[in-house]
Amino acid sequence: MTETHRQYVKDNMLLFTTSRRYQPEEIRMIFEIYNAITGQKKKPTSCGRCVQTAKQTIVHYYESKRS
Repeated sequence: MTETHRQYVKDNMLLFTTSRRYQPEEIRMIFEIYNAITGQKKKPTSCGRCVQTAKQTIVHYYESKRS
């Protein structure tokens, strides 16, 4: 996770902790961060379960790496 990604998560924590309809740019960023963390190459999708899994992974990683 880059510093830019870390700042994005910090500034947009509600995006990662609530369920709502997402804008295409938000979906793109969620999967960009997810791929940076996991090393996978998942494409952005509107699949609810896929987005939820990505968000949970990001939050878990973010909270485990906080000082």
